[in-house]
Amino acid sequence: MNVACAVLAAGASARLGKPKQLLPFNGSSTLVHWAAQCACSSCCSRVAVVVGARSEEVTHSVRGLPVEILDGFDWREGMAASIRTAALWAIDRGADALMLCVCDQPFLTARHLNALWFASANGKRLAASHYAGKTAVPAIFPQRYFGALLALRGDEGGSGILRREPNVARVAWPEGAVDVDTPADLLSL
Repeated sequence: MNVACAVLAAGASARLGKPKQLLPFNGSSTLVHWAAQCACSSCCSRVAVVVGARSEEVTHSVRGLPVEILDGFDWREGMAASIRTAALWAIDRGADALMLCVCDQPFLTARHLNALWFASANGKRLAASHYAGKTAVPAIFPQRYFGALLALRGDEGGSGILRREPNVARVAWPEGAVDVDTPADLLSL
C-alpha cells in the first residue's frame, strides 16, 4: 500500500511566541527537521512538509531531506487548512492512505510511525496514537477518509474523525503527550 506522510508545520505558534517548528532540537536540527527525518525513515512511500508561517525558514530547515514542500497558503485559518493541503497532495500522488504528523512532538520516532503503519494493515485501516487518554496524531487515514479530511474547517484536526470511528487501531505512545505549545512546555524539555 502507498502510505504518504505529511508533517504539518504551517502554524504561527502564537501561544509559544516564536516559531516552534524552528526550535533547535536533537543537536543541530530543528523540531520540524526531526519530524520530517522520522517520517523519511519510516515505511511511508513519500513525505511532504506543509509550510505557512515562516515558510522560507521552515523549508530551509528541511533542506537535504527527500520531502516535498506544500504551501499551506490558508494556514491562518487553522489546522484544518494544513490537513486539507495534505489530503489534496495525497490524492494527487495516488496515495492509498495519509499519515498526519505534527512538528511539535519531540519524542517522535520512525519506530512509532512504523508501528502505526503496521497497525493500519499497511494503510487499509484507520490507526492513531494513543496518549494522555486520547486518540490523536500521528495517525493514518485510509483513502476512504480523504473526503472527511477535506471537509475539516478552522482549528479542527483529525481527532474528531478518530473519535467518531469505533474501529481505530490504537498504538500506545505515552511520549506523545509531550508537545511544545507554550513557553512552559519548552522549559520542561
